[in-house]
Amino acid sequence: MKPLILDAINPITGTPFTYGDPNLRWGNPSYYLEPGDPGFVPYATPPATPPVKRKKPFRRRAKPQTHATTYQPNAMSTFQYNTRQNPHGGYTTTAVKGQPISDAELLNHIATEAGTTPAITEAVLRGFVHHLTTCSAGCIYSNSFLGLLRFFPTSGGSSPSPDGFQNAADINADIALTLTADVIRDWQETLTLEHLGELGKVLPNIDSILNQANGTMNQYAPGDMVQIRGNNLKFDRADVQQGLFLKPGAGAEVRCTSYADIEPQSFTAIVPAALSGALTARMVAKINGSLRTFTYPAPLAQAP
Repeated sequence: MKPLILDAINPITGTPFTYGDPNLRWGNPSYYLEPGDPGFVPYATPPATPPVKRKKPFRRRAKPQTHATTYQPNAMSTFQYNTRQNPHGGYTTTAVKGQPISDAELLNHIATEAGTTPAITEAVLRGFVHHLTTCSAGCIYSNSFLGLLRFFPTSGGSSPSPDGFQNAADINADIALTLTADVIRDWQETLTLEHLGELGKVLPNIDSILNQANGTMNQYAPGDMVQIRGNNLKFDRADVQQGLFLKPGAGAEVRCTSYADIEPQSFTAIVPAALSGALTARMVAKINGSLRTFTYPAPLAQAP
């Protein structure tokens, strides 16, 4: 069993605990049961979704790796997520992970905001973690450190007898570290949301975008033609809700209106002449009677 904290995620189902969960025990403190604990009720296993078979498109050259986008603090962020069926009924969401940030880049941003150096920032953060673990080792905790976060020791584990716990690993000794509700609420207000579709559902998928003028991947020139390769790409060019949509960083999204060779695995489109700068590409196609969308993860750079 483990202590129950606010907004805790069920480690078995991967979804937040609900009030009617049969494995919750309310009290002071509240806790939840784990497999092996007396009274534990197994969760229903959702039916397995068969994988979607995709045909591998022909490529004339190796696909370049996608590089991490530079992190820009204090900017309005786009929080990308997928929806999926909840094993207990209805739907839930899953956050989409982007590119990881390096230690050096994160330390530089923190140091700049604090008006210090990356070396001092690293020393302070290492000291913070050291004393947090030292406090937790003595069961000392904080409910609101600087109004930003809380930490407290936790334990769990499972044994058929009360004397079956011999070491810290047996009791699953751990430290819970969470942001305060105020911090989370303020952070949520800075987000714009982007739904990337439903998991387990057939979606249009873009594998690559090729500038046909110079043969360069993930590049375009206004008024020139680009080739889109992937799967489930066939769409009705007469339907203004379908097709390839391009969005500049600070402008409105624009639909490409001129297309050729529209096939399930590829098509070509002319980039509107009014666009410039880095672009985000989004594909929309009607599949099985519903409009489905896919956002290409790599930005399109304007040709020099």
